Amino acid sequence: MYSYELTQLKSPDFPFIIIFDLFIGGIAAGAFLITALLLAFGGKINKAGLHRAFYVTMALLPVYGLLLILKLDKKERFVNVMWQFRDGNIMLNWESPMSLGAWVLNGLGVFAVFGVLYALKKDNLLQLPWAKKLYDLATWLHEGPIAKAYLSVGAIVAAWFSVYLGVLVTTSQLPAWNATPLIPTLWIISAVITGVSVVILLLLFTNRGSILDESIQRLDNIVKSVIVVNVAMIIVFVIALGQWSETVTRGMFGILLWGGVVVVGLLVPLLLKLKPNLLGVKNSLIFSSVLLLVGGFILRYVVMMGPMSFW
Repeated sequence: MYSYELTQLKSPDFPFIIIFDLFIGGIAAGAFLITALLLAFGGKINKAGLHRAFYVTMALLPVYGLLLILKLDKKERFVNVMWQFRDGNIMLNWESPMSLGAWVLNGLGVFAVFGVLYALKKDNLLQLPWAKKLYDLATWLHEGPIAKAYLSVGAIVAAWFSVYLGVLVTTSQLPAWNATPLIPTLWIISAVITGVSVVILLLLFTNRGSILDESIQRLDNIVKSVIVVNVAMIIVFVIALGQWSETVTRGMFGILLWGGVVVVGLLVPLLLKLKPNLLGVKNSLIFSSVLLLVGGFILRYVVMMGPMSFW
């Protein structure tokens, strides 16, 4: 049935921790991406509380990097893809996903640091006297004359990072992973949903009175639209896999994909968002956001573990 000589294939055997790593990396990138775009191009909309999304990115990026390094057999490899110790030259290989990814990760980290400084200034938290110039610089970058350009570059870096997480998978030798170029697209769509869902939860639990209601509603509207796109993309992805589709649709993985991801992780949250009176507005937002996070994690589990378990 298959054109590949299966006996010559070897699963890359990613540890389970990498699935979690891809998950939190997507959240970090998705939260930053949408927030940067709203701050840059949201016009005169109420943007109250949106800056708090930078806390999410800053909290998760170091965890992502640490887990990635721990996964490597040779821990120094992460540094080696950026810096050649032998001759002291910067290492940037445009044909290496690992090299580009390491640089983009660090670039997003820089944007996240300035984002957190900006958020701390907005929230009047940890205003250290010696760091006043840094807070002022961060505010200028996010609200000054170059804010749109700065945030646009940040959004591009975040989008590239979320796509890169999928590129790492498609460059593997497993045919189910490289049979279609759609995994990076699937990853960035899911990153937006999970990232914004975490931001919604953060705003819900830090909302005093109703000051953040408009921002929460705007984010919720974005998620509703992207959910529909995500369902469609999953169907297209399965079709595009062709003869390898059963690696993600058979047995337990099929149940997890259609039941866990599509139904419980996407359609049920969409229903709760369209009919918030079912549980009450706040409870519907909380429950739907949690289900979307669960669905995003299961999606990565199925796409990663399904093809690996096939051999």
